Amino acid sequence: MHCLCFIRQHLPSELRSCLFTDLKRHFLNVMAVRGDHMDRTACNTREEVVSIATVIDVREETRTVKGLSLKIHDKRLKFKAGQWVDMFIPDVPKVGGFSICSSPGKLEREGILDLAVKYSTHPPAHWVHTQCQVGNTVSLRVGGDFYWIPNPSIESEDLLLIAGGVGINPLYSILNNVVDLASSSQTSGKVFLLYSARQVQELLFKMKLLEIMRTYSHIRCQFHVTREQRTDSGFQYRRIGCEDISQALLWLNKKKVKAFLCGPSSMLEDMERHIHSLGIANSAVMYEKWW
Repeated sequence: MHCLCFIRQHLPSELRSCLFTDLKRHFLNVMAVRGDHMDRTACNTREEVVSIATVIDVREETRTVKGLSLKIHDKRLKFKAGQWVDMFIPDVPKVGGFSICSSPGKLEREGILDLAVKYSTHPPAHWVHTQCQVGNTVSLRVGGDFYWIPNPSIESEDLLLIAGGVGINPLYSILNNVVDLASSSQTSGKVFLLYSARQVQELLFKMKLLEIMRTYSHIRCQFHVTREQRTDSGFQYRRIGCEDISQALLWLNKKKVKAFLCGPSSMLEDMERHIHSLGIANSAVMYEKWW
């Protein structure tokens, strides 16, 4: 979890209310100046294993997002649903940081890990969009403290997932993990995904999410489109609001819900406020922000 997220979850409320505004402003200003994945994630956990990975598929997920499938060479490389990878690309000076969108189970079964990378002029993302080809090799290292681990020894928890834009990536990994459990007849709680993007065409994995929802009765998805006129009655053409979260919590078991939020900082500040106003404790909320 980012340092900012740690502060939110672990400082006493009276100190947080006094210190958070100034500290957040300072933190975001620093990040705006530094702006590099390795700097932003300096306080995050990283695994020791660095594995060579071969690109085995490059596809267009949306007009601005490329999907990659990578074959992992070192079987010691593992990850938890929600984590990201450092990507070391030959002849690219910057290290890329990309959230994993596939499940840990896929890596165990097939030795394959999937990424979905949004276009950017930042060198690693630019390489993915303009130079990456099947057969290229990169090196990967897993990191991050934003993740979900199912625990079969305790009562299943329900999951509230809230995503903005490409913030869907780690939450899609979590959702795929839930699907893996269901496919292997393991019990899991209910899942409600609230997913917002500017346009319908920017909703990553839309068709796959709809298929998951049709297949598994314990999984629901609600799509929000914020900058496009109504074209499909299946979507909400507005921002995710407090009432949407409230309705999701009515379907979930509020007493055992855990929330995972990933998206732009400004959006998640609003989502955090709504969630806490509905009685969900700090300890039950995990954040992953991107800038």
